[in-house]
Amino acid sequence: MAKTILLVTEGKTDTIIFNAIAKHLSNGGTTFVVIAPQQDATSGTYKQHGFGEVTNWCQANKNKIQMLIDFNGASALFVQMDTDIASQLNKDCIEAGGIQRQCCEEALNNRFSSENEPERCYYILPTENSETWLLASYDHFTSLDNSLSEIKNYELITDTEQRLIDIGYPSRKKVGKKRKLNKKPARKYNSYAQQLVENLSLARQRCDELDRLCVLILNV
Repeated sequence: MAKTILLVTEGKTDTIIFNAIAKHLSNGGTTFVVIAPQQDATSGTYKQHGFGEVTNWCQANKNKIQMLIDFNGASALFVQMDTDIASQLNKDCIEAGGIQRQCCEEALNNRFSSENEPERCYYILPTENSETWLLASYDHFTSLDNSLSEIKNYELITDTEQRLIDIGYPSRKKVGKKRKLNKKPARKYNSYAQQLVENLSLARQRCDELDRLCVLILNV
């Protein structure tokens, strides 16, 4: 049976990953419909939509969630936000010793004026970002680059993009001392997403938030 899930996300690349996972798990029966950021009708591109825009959307629409889900004939609404910005979003929580996901969840609850996720609304909060899931889909690292140490806890990785670049992902100009992934054009994420779904079981074992996403896709 066909199923629609609404998605508020940070950008096009995350949308590609989410839809690839949904298609893989449901044999094409589940589709994500992005309601923020809005897609330009002429160019088909998405507006810039970082964590600030995600949290602003949540606050502006906190009383409309159930209406939006019902109006679109959807099963649920997922809110995706990478947690690498936790210290900017919820500084007090981080300074009090909170973990990134916990602090971002608290911030979203505040925007929704709720103690928990609203009904039929689920937060997807990768630590540090959804690129961690891509990294987790590769079985061997040390054999590819001697500078890469063994990864024991993917939730603690803070140099995900650097590690992907070291195994061949394209980079752009340095930002400070760090190289950053070149995410343009976004369509290159179609092949990245394919790498992920082909090794989804392995990546799910390594990333709790990815496993949570997969369980929700199957059960909402």
